[in-house]
Amino acid sequence: MITLETTQIKDMETEYLTEQELEGCIESLSPADLLRLRKIANTYTGNHELESEDLLQEAICRVLTGSRKTCPTDVPFLTFIASIMKSIAHGEREKYKRLDHYNENDWQKFEDTHSSPDKAILEKQAFNEIESLFEDDDEILLLIFHLSDEASPEEIQNSEGWSKKMYDSIRKRMRRKWNAHTAQEQKS
Repeated sequence: MITLETTQIKDMETEYLTEQELEGCIESLSPADLLRLRKIANTYTGNHELESEDLLQEAICRVLTGSRKTCPTDVPFLTFIASIMKSIAHGEREKYKRLDHYNENDWQKFEDTHSSPDKAILEKQAFNEIESLFEDDDEILLLIFHLSDEASPEEIQNSEGWSKKMYDSIRKRMRRKWNAHTAQEQKS
């Protein structure tokens, strides 16, 4: 997680990160943070021409070029980037809908996967619980993100540069922590 001591700029009663602090936030993104942002980008890209990696890069570019208002100090940086990605994706969808080759079925498929507010809330709560349980271990978070993408052990090891022994060790650490957590939950 990214934490900063900020120099504050006053703008209509809201304090914002400075340009240097924003650059520092971007430079200090951990592999787990980047993976989280990529997964968020995947949820916003749907079935249109904007790819998730392009969406993430565009959001970061807008922050660095100042074409987007800077991040309020009371908003987590990852949340700020996610909101920019959501805004960009929405704009792209609206632009795409205005084009002659718009196909309602393309967007219906995307919207169907994101249409249930109850499902989204439950998924967010589960994700937050898992993330808070493992927030102190970026390797476990990376493993969880890869597993949620249904990556094979070999794909995960190749992607992260982990040996089989390291992969197995991280999985064991994750299981132990999860089992301890569920045992504690059952006692409560």
